[in-house]
Amino acid sequence: MNSVVPSSVANKEDSSVVAASYLLLRHRQKLVEDLWESVLRSECGQEMLDLLQKMRSLSSAEGQVTDSFPQSTVPKLIEELNLNDAIQVARAFALYFQLTNIVEQHYESREQKLSRRVTNIAPVSPPATKNGASSLIRADQGKAINPQLEQLEGNWIEPSISSDNKAGLFHWLFPYLQEINMPPLMLQRLLDQLDIRLVITAHPTEIVRHTIRKKQRRISHILEQLDQAEEVMREIGLPESWEANEATSQLTEEIRLWWRTDELHQFKPKVLDEVDYSLHYFQEVLFDVIPQLATRLKQSLNASFPGLVAPTHNFCYFGSWVGSDRDGNPFVTPQVTWETACYQRSIVIEKYLKSIDQLRELLSLSLHWSDVRQELLDSLEQDQQQMPGIYEQLAIRYRQEPYRLKLAYIAQRLENTLERNHALSSVAGRQAISEINTDNIYASGAEFIAELKLMQSSLAATSLHCRELDNLICQAEVYGFTLVELDFRQDSSRHSDAIAEITAYLQVLPKPYDELTEEEKTAWLIQE
Repeated sequence: MNSVVPSSVANKEDSSVVAASYLLLRHRQKLVEDLWESVLRSECGQEMLDLLQKMRSLSSAEGQVTDSFPQSTVPKLIEELNLNDAIQVARAFALYFQLTNIVEQHYESREQKLSRRVTNIAPVSPPATKNGASSLIRADQGKAINPQLEQLEGNWIEPSISSDNKAGLFHWLFPYLQEINMPPLMLQRLLDQLDIRLVITAHPTEIVRHTIRKKQRRISHILEQLDQAEEVMREIGLPESWEANEATSQLTEEIRLWWRTDELHQFKPKVLDEVDYSLHYFQEVLFDVIPQLATRLKQSLNASFPGLVAPTHNFCYFGSWVGSDRDGNPFVTPQVTWETACYQRSIVIEKYLKSIDQLRELLSLSLHWSDVRQELLDSLEQDQQQMPGIYEQLAIRYRQEPYRLKLAYIAQRLENTLERNHALSSVAGRQAISEINTDNIYASGAEFIAELKLMQSSLAATSLHCRELDNLICQAEVYGFTLVELDFRQDSSRHSDAIAEITAYLQVLPKPYDELTEEEKTAWLIQE
């Protein structure tokens, strides 16, 4: 019998979690504020700290001048500062706000994790129809078993969504849809059509140095360590712990090092620098979280609608303007766009290589103790013929470990593909393309995915699965060998000039293209 936490109990637990999280947030904000003051006192002196505290006291929590003081008070204080002091004041408040943002983001994420932990929603049995059959559909290729669901769609009225602190999370969404009796067929159709594309845009004025980003991540990591240390400290009833004191000390050091670090580069960033800064998020965050997103969606869906099928992995993918947006940016040349595409490919292939190395550690299955599908053994024979050097090097070492041998061949193909990509990234390399070895490379991400799925199916045939392999397949389906799709943006006049030149050369129009009216241009383009 399924046990479901009553909504009243769940709400009380959620409320207590939120309250505790809020108190911890305020505690952390006070700690970071104290450390910020301590660092500035030692770095800038008590007089500067007093000025900063006075300016804060003259403003509200939202940063606005309070009614208790004339609006000219804060500007007057700023006007009286010399240039060096003004710079220190600006840097001090910038550091304060960034530290505050780190704390708030960290505990917003923590609150979501705790909320998911206390919300225990078991799979709900499908409601029965008059004849006792399940009214949920068994989604197979998007088709419904129960035709009556077609009628339900016409009778369903979309309700207004009530405010909830968990709104927007998968573990809240699907129970809510079940509660309001959303027709499963309608939900399945929405899932089948799910197509989310997130686009990275270029904003040179918002470029943050990798150095600063790393410091921000280190501070967030220290906050996690401090959470764990204080949690253990409370459980065993200790007034303090070495781990908590050490984390606080590390936090102080990081803030001090940050204060002595330049926020901006001492040179003007180029377009490829902007590309590097934007793709940093894929390297550090986005690449790894996509499988988690797909897994959470599937698990939450199955808990409330066990008959439905989750969307394919690549329902959410990415685009970018950085390095390809020529609209008003004369520095985005064809060569820059080409180098951007090659750089993106290098990043994603290097990510795959790291994952393959991890899989070689995990998939140590031996032929002595595990069966292997014949298709995988056949592919190993083909690999041996195509890459005899790998076979000679590893055949003895991996003679009873087919998955590791297969992964060695895959790694070599990825290395070859990466080497070719590096060569093509330069003008000289492209000119010498005929000399570049194209043997044993992946011509597309689909070829790479096919080899991964070959191992996945072989594992499944023996009732095994490897989460890391599943994650890599998910990443390969989303990112391919391009990482993100580049959006080419260009001023419309450049397109018009190009079409005018082409049509004049081909002589396919009765008069020059640029002399046509807008209606004539539209009609001709649609016809073509």
